[in-house]
Amino acid sequence: MALEDVMVNLSEFVSVFPADVSDKILGLILILKALGVVAIFYFIYVVVMGIFTYRRIKKVDQIEEKANKISKKVNSIDKKLNKLLKQKS
Repeated sequence: MALEDVMVNLSEFVSVFPADVSDKILGLILILKALGVVAIFYFIYVVVMGIFTYRRIKKVDQIEEKANKISKKVNSIDKKLNKLLKQKS
C-alpha cells in the first residue's frame, strides 16, 4: 500500500534526526493522524446530516403543498357560502 510505504519512508527520515527532534516530530505526526481521523468522522457526520436535512425539507414542502390545497378549498367554500348568504338576504 502506498500509505504504508510513505509512513515507512517518513519513519526512516525521522530516525536520522536526534532523539529529541524525532520524538517531537513523531508526536506531531500522531496528532496529525488523529486530526485526520476526526476530519473523516466529521465529513461522514456532515453528509449524513445533509441527507436528513434534505429529507426533512422535502417533507415540509409536501406539507406546504397540502396546506395550500386545503386553503384553496376553504376559500372556495367561503366564496360559495358568501354567495348563498347574499341570495338569502
